[in-house]
Amino acid sequence: MFNLINPKQKYPHSRKETYNWKSPYANKVHNSILDFVGNTPLIKLNRIPKDHGLSCEIYAKCEFMNPSGSSKDRIALAMLKDAEHGGYINDDTQFVEATSGNTGTSVALNATLIEKKCYIVMGEKNSSEKVNTMRLLGADVIVTKKSPTLLAREIKDAHPDTVVMLDQFENSVNPKIHYDTTGMEIIDALGKVDVLVAGVGTGGTLSGAGHRIKEKYPKCIMVVAEPEGSTMFNVDSKSHPFLVEGIGGSSIPIVMDKSLVNEYEVVTDEESFLMAREVIQKEGLFCGGSSGAIMAAAIKTAHKNKLGPGHRIVVVLPDGMRNYMTKFVTDQWMESHLFMDPPEHTMRWWNKPINDLTLTNTYPVITDTYTCLEALLEMKNVNIAIVVNSKGWFVGAVSKDNFRNLATNPTKLPSQNSEEFNFNDPVTDHLIKDCYKLAKNGKKGMPTMGLISRMLDITPFVVIGQNIYESDEVLFLPESVATGDDILNYIFSFNNKDHRYTNLI
Repeated sequence: MFNLINPKQKYPHSRKETYNWKSPYANKVHNSILDFVGNTPLIKLNRIPKDHGLSCEIYAKCEFMNPSGSSKDRIALAMLKDAEHGGYINDDTQFVEATSGNTGTSVALNATLIEKKCYIVMGEKNSSEKVNTMRLLGADVIVTKKSPTLLAREIKDAHPDTVVMLDQFENSVNPKIHYDTTGMEIIDALGKVDVLVAGVGTGGTLSGAGHRIKEKYPKCIMVVAEPEGSTMFNVDSKSHPFLVEGIGGSSIPIVMDKSLVNEYEVVTDEESFLMAREVIQKEGLFCGGSSGAIMAAAIKTAHKNKLGPGHRIVVVLPDGMRNYMTKFVTDQWMESHLFMDPPEHTMRWWNKPINDLTLTNTYPVITDTYTCLEALLEMKNVNIAIVVNSKGWFVGAVSKDNFRNLATNPTKLPSQNSEEFNFNDPVTDHLIKDCYKLAKNGKKGMPTMGLISRMLDITPFVVIGQNIYESDEVLFLPESVATGDDILNYIFSFNNKDHRYTNLI
């Protein structure tokens, strides 16, 4: 092979090689990116089954390879075409959709390609990457503490002649497109399927693809990956917040056919994110956190059912890691949630306990009955206030920076003026979204200076305290706040013991 920069010189390896591979997209022109919706690859996994002691076969349906990065491209395109055929879309049409992010991105993509406005309504839990992507596509994103579905319907009802709500949770086109495409693609590529494992957000994938596969292979076991804290299928458990996005909840959506489900496997956040990272590292599949939950559920299912050689499991990987670059993809985020240990460094201060910190700054502790104005009066010359309930348990934190951010980036509903920030709102309406706390008696014992220093790579402050265990609840009693300045002061003092500057910064 010739060096194209200097043709007279050859690369060290000059043996001739023949490449027979040809891209399936070569010599073709496509009308739009939507031509690439569906027909996602089905990939046989190699290292994951082996490393988890399995002899069965596991295949990944890579839905994250749809154009906008998730399986929701299938349903958004199908629902929009159905609305067009029904005569619901005209020159004045705008769209509104409730979503945990992926359907919103898909609707925004479709809307911008046909030059239509859309409003996406979502809860506060979901990643900033999803919000930013939808806004880049031209959508107005409304982040709400209320039910996104109810607010989306309010917007639709207020503008019945112009606003179309595709409504992924109730639209029968959702499971039908998976019946027509996803299920058939799996059968055509693989043939016999012994187990199908999926997550349930709307339930469209499992209902549609599951029905198609069950028709052909009635003995196929349908398995739901249920996040710990979700009570869709694990109905006897206690509902509580979880970090995995896009799957799980408290009730079965209308489009979900629960009768299809043979089993469910409960998967923790830690299991989900560690498995997602493992799939990325070992199989090269750039999947998201819910994909990790689904893969973890598949491995549990294989062990429980003693699936051996010849048995085939298909896992649906619904979205990719792009939406979670500041979450589970980031080591410090994983460490902050105690899902991973910080790296092993040799600095003398690195493994010292956080009890060694001398925190000279004090921050007000206010109750959850305070207004934002009352909180500001308490903060005075500091930026942070800790919010507790009447019993002193941690509720969250507020800051001047966060108030300013909320005032600068207000909620704006269609045909309404931007909302002014109301300083008489309860502080609980404006808590910092990602407030990190660190218990001295957490599941890994006394935290180290290295851990809190890593946490401060991704957050301006950390609330330090104690976990209090009451019945089946873990409560948090805040004691102090540490900032990057505190850690830098500590490092300087530790390395310069003859020059202790408690207020270096």
